[in-house]
Amino acid sequence: MSLFAELKRRNVFRVAMLYLVASWLLLQVADVGVSLLGLPEWIGKAIVLFLAIGFPLVLIFSWIFELTPEGLKREKDLDRSQSVTAHTSHRINTLIVVLLVLAIAAVVVDRMVPEAVPVAEAPAIQETPAAATDPRDPAIFAAGKFAPAPDRSIAVLPFVNMSGNQENEYFADGLSEEILNVLTGIPDLKVTARTSSFQFKGKNADLREVGEALNVAHLLEGSVRRAGDKARITAQLIRAKDGYHLWSETYARTLEDTFEVQTDIAESVSRALGVVMDDAQRERMRSAGVRNVEAFIYFQRGRERFYDAHSNEIDMPMLEESADLFTEAIRLEPQFADAYFLRSDVHAHGSTAEDMEPSERDAHGVSYLEDLAAASTYARSPAQKALIEVDRTLASSNWSALPERFAAALAFTTCTEGVWIQMAPAWGFADQALIQNQGYIECDPLDFFSYYNSAAAALWSGQPELALEFADRGLALGLDADFLQDIAVRALLAMGRLDEASDRASSHDSWSRATLLTYVAAASGETAQAREQAKTAIESSGQWRRMYVRLILSAIVGDRETANRTASWFDQLPNGQLMLASVVFDCMCGAPFDLAATPVFRQRIDEAEFNWPRAAIIDYPAMRE
Repeated sequence: MSLFAELKRRNVFRVAMLYLVASWLLLQVADVGVSLLGLPEWIGKAIVLFLAIGFPLVLIFSWIFELTPEGLKREKDLDRSQSVTAHTSHRINTLIVVLLVLAIAAVVVDRMVPEAVPVAEAPAIQETPAAATDPRDPAIFAAGKFAPAPDRSIAVLPFVNMSGNQENEYFADGLSEEILNVLTGIPDLKVTARTSSFQFKGKNADLREVGEALNVAHLLEGSVRRAGDKARITAQLIRAKDGYHLWSETYARTLEDTFEVQTDIAESVSRALGVVMDDAQRERMRSAGVRNVEAFIYFQRGRERFYDAHSNEIDMPMLEESADLFTEAIRLEPQFADAYFLRSDVHAHGSTAEDMEPSERDAHGVSYLEDLAAASTYARSPAQKALIEVDRTLASSNWSALPERFAAALAFTTCTEGVWIQMAPAWGFADQALIQNQGYIECDPLDFFSYYNSAAAALWSGQPELALEFADRGLALGLDADFLQDIAVRALLAMGRLDEASDRASSHDSWSRATLLTYVAAASGETAQAREQAKTAIESSGQWRRMYVRLILSAIVGDRETANRTASWFDQLPNGQLMLASVVFDCMCGAPFDLAATPVFRQRIDEAEFNWPRAAIIDYPAMRE
C-alpha cells in the first residue's frame, strides 16, 4: 500500500483538517479575549507557537492511534475485519463539519457587527426651520446660534482603543487625527477641529447631542484593535440626526498599511456625502497626513505632555519631555510640521525664561526660529503656513512684513492652530480678527480659545458688550473659566460696570483671582489696594509668567519705573519684542511702558509702521497721574 493510501486509511488527513479548523477558531477567541480583557499581547503569540508545535505531534499521534467505540487503540492492535476505520472517519467528518459551520458563522458575525461604540437609540426629534440669519453676524456667534449644519459636514470622533493598552490608545488617537487631517483636505467638506471632537473621548454620548454640540450633520466613529504589527480597524459613517449608518467597513491590515486605510476611509466618506473630487484634489488629499505609525504615536504622547505642561503655570521639565517626544516623531517623519511647531514652544519659553543663563536663552531663540522655519516649510496647508509665518516674523529681527503677514493669515477661517495671530487685533486688525475667530467658533465650537480670542477682538474693535457675550457663551459651555472670566471682567471694566466686574473677580476662585482683583481696583481708582493686589498676583505667578505679569500690573497701578525696567529686560531677550507686543495686546491700557526703555522694540514697530501708543481699551486712572 502506498504512503498516501496509508495516511488516508489512518485518517491522518482528516485529523490535520480538524486540527487546522479548530486552531483557527481558537485564535479568533484568543484575539477577542486579548482585546476585551486587556490581556498582554504575548498571550496570542504564545498560543500560535503552541499550536504550531502541536501540529506535527497530533499527526504522529493520529498515525499511531485510532479512535474506536471502545476508546483509543494502537494501530497494530486493531481488528481491521471490523468497521472501525469507517466509524472513526465518520466521527471526524462530523466534527470538521461542525467546526466549519462555526467558523463561517464567526466570519459572518465579524463582518456584520462593527466593533465601535454602539449607537444609542434616540426618540425622534421635532425639527424647526432655522431663522434666516447672517452666519457671520457676531451677535449670532456670541449667542451660539449657528446656521443649520451643512449636509457636507462631519466630525471625526476619537476611535475607541479595543486593545487595553495605553500605547495603543496613542495609536487610536493618532489614527483618528490623521483621518481628520485627510478629510480636511477634501473640498466642500466642513470638518470639525480636533479640540472639539476629542471632547467626547471616552463618553458614551447620544449621537444627536454630539451632532448638535458640534453643529455637524455626520459623525465618523470607529475602533482600533492592535496586536503586534497587525491592526483591525472598524469605521462607520453615521447621520447625526437619527443615528442612521451610511457606510461602514472593517480593515484587517499590517501597521505599514495604516496610511492606505486612512485615505480609503476618507475617500469612502467623500463618496457617501456626494463630494466629487478631481484627480488633483484627490492627490492632495492622499498626500496629506503622517505615513509613519510610530511617528504619530510619539506625537500623540508628546502632545499629551505638552497640554499637561500648560495647565495654569508652565511646567518646564514636562514641556522638555514633550519636546523630546516631538524630536522622536521628527526623526521618524522628517516633514512632520505639527511636531516642529509644537516643539518650538519649549524654545519660545526658554528664550524668555527669567532664571536661565543668557547663552542658553540665545540658543533657545535660535532653535525657536529653526523649528518655525521647518514647520512653515512642511506646513500641511496654506492656512497653517500663513499662521506660522506670523510667528516667524514676530520672532525675527525685522517686522517690515508683519502687516502683510497679519492680513494673509487673517484671510483664512479654517480651523488651524496658530499662536501669535491672537495679538493682531491690538495692531490694527481687530475687525478681520473678529471675523476669523467667528469662523473658528463654527468649526471648533468647544475650544475656549475660539471664544476668548473672539472676545478680545471684539474689545479691540470697540464692542465690549459683544466681548462679554462671547465670554459668557464659552463659560455657559463649561469651557476654561480662567481665561474666559479674565476677558469677561475686562469687558465689564471697558463698559464701566465696575461693581459687576468686582463681583465676578471676587467670586472667581482660581490662580488668576489676584490678577482680576488688581484690574478692578486699578480701574476703580483704588491705587493703594490695586498695588497690594498686584504684589500678591506677581508673587503667586510661576517663574515662567512672573516678569510678564509684573510688567502689565506695574503699568496699570501707575508704577512706571518698574514697568519700564521690566520692559527693558524683555527688550534684550531673543524674543523679547514679541513678548512686548503681546503685553500691549493683553494690557489693553494704551502704552504700558515708554519706548525710550525699549529701543529694539521701538525699531520693530517703526519697521512695521505701527502707531504708538495703541488705543486704551480700559481706563486705569493711575496711568494718567
